[in-house]
Amino acid sequence: PQDGKIVYYDDEELDRFAGREPDSYLPEEIDEFQDVLITLRPEDVVGWARSIQLRGLNLPPMVHDELLMIVNEQRANS
Repeated sequence: PQDGKIVYYDDEELDRFAGREPDSYLPEEIDEFQDVLITLRPEDVVGWARSIQLRGLNLPPMVHDELLMIVNEQRANS
């Protein structure tokens, strides 16, 4: 949905990281983001990226890069 409504992808627990600086995550916290990312269905990746943004979450740099790679791959294949 484009209406600014937040959609959750079974990842409500990530909300506790709202406002955190991207470089401040511990390895196990980064794993939480990666676990969500790798379990998303391909058609949900862009929606999840929007959800993260609307919720004020700054992705750890490694996860942000992975997300961009997946989105760019999907665009190239569509």
